[in-house]
Amino acid sequence: MDTTAFFTQLQHAFPGNPQDTDPVDPRWARIAQDVAGFTGPNELAVLNVAAAVLPQDEAYLEVGTFKGRSLCAAVQDNGSKDFFVMENFMEFGMAGQEARAELEDNLSRHAGDASVRLLEGDCFKLMAQSGTVTKPVGVYFYDGEHTVLSHYLALAVAEPLLADEALVLVDDASWPVVQRAHRLFMRRHPGWTIAQTWNSGRADDPRWSNGLQALVFRRTTGRSELSTGDQMLRQYQAHLQHRLNAAIWKAAGVFPAPFKAVEKVVRSRSHTIRGD
Repeated sequence: MDTTAFFTQLQHAFPGNPQDTDPVDPRWARIAQDVAGFTGPNELAVLNVAAAVLPQDEAYLEVGTFKGRSLCAAVQDNGSKDFFVMENFMEFGMAGQEARAELEDNLSRHAGDASVRLLEGDCFKLMAQSGTVTKPVGVYFYDGEHTVLSHYLALAVAEPLLADEALVLVDDASWPVVQRAHRLFMRRHPGWTIAQTWNSGRADDPRWSNGLQALVFRRTTGRSELSTGDQMLRQYQAHLQHRLNAAIWKAAGVFPAPFKAVEKVVRSRSHTIRGD
C-alpha cells in the first residue's frame, strides 16, 4: 500500500482541510443517513480513498462493521478490490441473525458488486487463524471493542497480516482509551507511526463522530509474529474476556437501566472527549 499516495489523493476528496470541511462527494452524507452506524461522512470519505489506492494484490480488512455503514462507503467505485469484514454481532443490543440480515441487506443495496467476505466471530480469534485473510492487508480499519487491551491487540494481532507497508485507520481516536493504547503499543513495536489524527471536538461530531487516526506501518524485519507476551494477552482477550463480554451484553438486554448507569461511570474518563 502506497501510503504517500493515499494522503495525496485524500487532498482531492475535500475542498479544504478535512478537519473542518465537508467531503466533495455528497454520497458519504447520503450513506450516513441511509445506513445505521457511528462513522461520520468525513470518515467515510477517508475510507473510500484508502480503498481506492489499495493495490489489487492486497486486501481491505475491517473489524467491527456493525450494520455496514463504513464498508458501504469504502466499496464505492472499488468493486474490483477484496474486502474482508469481521463482526461478532454482540454489542449495541444486536440480535444475532437479525443483525446479520440487516447488515447483508445494506451491503446488497450499496455494495452489491463488491467482493466482500463477511467473517462472523471474535476478531482476535479470526485474525490468528491461518488463511482467514487470503491477501496481505494493505488497509485495515478497526472499530471494534473499545478498551485499552482490545485497541492494543487490534494492532498487535493484525501486524502479521499486514502488507510490508500498510495504512491502519482507527475509529474513536479522540477517546483517551484509544490514545493510551496506541502509546503503549508503539513503545514495544517498531515500524509504526501516527501519520494523521482527525479529532472530534465533541462526542458524535457530525463530521468525524468520535475522531479518526491514521497510522502507517512499515515492516522493519521479516514477517512478524506475536511475541510471547502479546500471545498471552490475545489468549486472555479471545477466550476469557470474550466470554465475560458476552455475559455483560446479555445482561444489558435484560437489565438495561442498571447497565446504562454502570456504563456511564466506566466510560466517564476513558471515553470522554475533552471539551464535552
